[in-house]
Amino acid sequence: MTTIKQLRLRGFKSFPKLVEIPFENGYNCIIGSNGAGKSNVVDAICFVLGKISAKSLRAEKSANLIYHGGKKGQPAKEAQVDIVFDNSKNDFPIKGNELKVSRIVKQNGNSTYKLNDDVVTRQQVVDLLGQAKIDPDGHNIILQGDIIHFMEMKPEERRELMEEIAGISIYEDKKQKAMNELEKVDSKLNEASIILTERETYMKELKRERDQAEKHNEIESDIKSNKATYLHLQIKDREEKKDEIEKKIKEQTNERDKHESEINEIKKYIASKKNELSGINKEIESKGEVEQKKIHVDIEKLKIDIVKNSTRLETCNSELEKINARKKQLEKSLDERNKEL
Repeated sequence: MTTIKQLRLRGFKSFPKLVEIPFENGYNCIIGSNGAGKSNVVDAICFVLGKISAKSLRAEKSANLIYHGGKKGQPAKEAQVDIVFDNSKNDFPIKGNELKVSRIVKQNGNSTYKLNDDVVTRQQVVDLLGQAKIDPDGHNIILQGDIIHFMEMKPEERRELMEEIAGISIYEDKKQKAMNELEKVDSKLNEASIILTERETYMKELKRERDQAEKHNEIESDIKSNKATYLHLQIKDREEKKDEIEKKIKEQTNERDKHESEINEIKKYIASKKNELSGINKEIESKGEVEQKKIHVDIEKLKIDIVKNSTRLETCNSELEKINARKKQLEKSLDERNKEL
């Protein structure tokens, strides 16, 4: 049977700093006053062996296992416990005279397990410890109140506990697991049988569809052959029609060339007449330009005379207004003289 060689605690419960507890051969005893942390050492052993329930470690949750700092101390970021087993008798199926098991819990409650500083899963740790008959939920460790609880048990419960300690219950559990697996296998066989029946029905349906597809392909082949013959006849008929149309196109092309020749002659005649008309227009423009210049000169003279006469008219009107004003003034003076007389 393997033995514990050393236990290391850091940040676990009441151990803020690294504490190393050596275990010698023979009987080891931890003593101290109340509240010194003796039970915390046992909790640390249960913790590192993989115990899941935080309440069994006297904590509400896994994060509460981390040192909280007390009244004046600094809280720890994580809690780590290492336990070193003696493997000189090869109790564990590994190489080496020692086996180091570590467990680290973070503030979020997640745990990390290590075997000889290599990260592993909890199940790997439990399986390896099981090789040496160490069970985190077993009775390798007798906690406070376990003896009293054992004495208060009913005979049946006590027998079950004895079977569990003796290792019989493990085989019962394995048997039950095997029966459960067998039921699952039977269920899967039934499902497979049902699926196989469905597949056979489906295969028959596929065979029928395949036969129909082959018949369809044969009919399609005949249709293609008949279509080829029909298309050949249509092509021959279209070629004959094409020859007739090409003959008509040739006749129409000759007729079109004849008309185009006539049109070109007419265009030449029109072009010559246009040239004659252009010459006549130029002659008319050259002769009419002198008359237009003379008319423009007369119009300018008339515009100047109009401006002069308009200015003279405005001057006369202004003089007339002055004369009328003077006349009114004289008439007013005459009335005053008449009144004086």
